[in-house]
Amino acid sequence: MLRVFVVLCLLGLLLPELALAGKYRQAAYITNLYFAERIASDEDSVQPERVFNRLRAGDPEVMAYMVLNLLLDRGEHQLEVDIMDREGTLFDKLKFDNVLASQDDWRYAATGQFGGELPEGGIFFRIYDSHDGGAKEVIGTVRLMTAH
Repeated sequence: MLRVFVVLCLLGLLLPELALAGKYRQAAYITNLYFAERIASDEDSVQPERVFNRLRAGDPEVMAYMVLNLLLDRGEHQLEVDIMDREGTLFDKLKFDNVLASQDDWRYAATGQFGGELPEGGIFFRIYDSHDGGAKEVIGTVRLMTAH
């Protein structure tokens, strides 16, 4: 009887923790994100030629790559990135081909090119994933500085 009571007490303590952990569970996680002028890629990797953390604002010739390293749960993923100015106004979007992860913790690198006349004061990247046709969920938000 005492053992049953102890087990029930332990379950009572652990269940709220497990429920909370499930609340924050998502199907895709960003493990690394960087920006590069040029990239070289093959079947196994993506290699940047020059990584940076700031871009020139107002220059129509600016072009850059965003590289996302991800861990994905098994299933089909649709990744998208909204690119916004500091007021939250959408001015560009990156949409990637569907990814089919054959197992949990599937490693994947997504690359997308953006550029043009960027606003001063920074741009924001909101990254989304839709898993197996489900709702689009935010998996990260990043800011890149822009200046003249």
